[in-house]
Amino acid sequence: MESRFKHFFNIEASKNKLAFLLILPTVIAVFGILIYPLVYSFVLSFTDASLIVSDLNFVGFKNYIKAFKDSVLGYSFLVTLRYVILTVFVKLVLGIVISLALKEKFIGRGLVRAMMIIPWATPFVVSGTIWRWMLNPNVGVINLILKKMGVISASINWLSNKNLALPAVVLADVWQGTPFFIIIILAGLQTIPEDLYEAAVVDGAGSLRKFISITLPLIKFPILVVTILGTIFAINQFDLFYIMTRGGPADYTRVATLYDWQTAFKSFNTSYASAISYLILGLSLVITIIYIRILAKGER
Repeated sequence: MESRFKHFFNIEASKNKLAFLLILPTVIAVFGILIYPLVYSFVLSFTDASLIVSDLNFVGFKNYIKAFKDSVLGYSFLVTLRYVILTVFVKLVLGIVISLALKEKFIGRGLVRAMMIIPWATPFVVSGTIWRWMLNPNVGVINLILKKMGVISASINWLSNKNLALPAVVLADVWQGTPFFIIIILAGLQTIPEDLYEAAVVDGAGSLRKFISITLPLIKFPILVVTILGTIFAINQFDLFYIMTRGGPADYTRVATLYDWQTAFKSFNTSYASAISYLILGLSLVITIIYIRILAKGER
């Protein structure tokens, strides 16, 4: 009996060793790509590190104090909040509307659902380049279409106009990011039992009443998930702004991430850039907590 137990535990120990060896490459990759840079950049934020100076000294909270006094950074955060509110709101509304449409049965529904993934699968660099050309005042297709429709008589330089540059980037982000919202919300819609709608019809409920009383409450969690993730993605958006506007015109589209990049790789101030990165992370956490609290209050 004792030998059987020893044999059993030897087998289990061998299995555990094999499992550890199998996940070891992933653990090393996660540590090297995610955890180490995260910890190292946090340490840097308390120093005077620079890309052009080899010496490194501890300065405490000096970088964070500087960040709270930096009016340029404050304006960049304001631009970021405008962008986040615009893009998340539009994607959420479109996500719900299109999800409701794709839930219904129609010819070619499978093909439409499959093609819908294409914008989301497109890299941001490619997407930004496409939209930059489409919005070009000389050869852009957007101006051409609007002229043909009689909406405008002269070409508009979308990305050089301080009132239109940010909405133009929002448009590009909405085109690319809305499919993600649709996928999550559509998955939530498909879990709603049809019996609830049939009972509502018997009670005389119309389409709007069914949406407000049945659909919306039952997809509240998917909506929260895409709103949180969409907000985090929007706060950390860099590629589209770098490709399309570079922060122009006159810094009207210089979001916090772009300012962070400029601080690190143009001003070579990596310590201050690290502090800005953690303030961006803090903003993401605060907004996420607010969303969760709103959902918790709604469930009481």
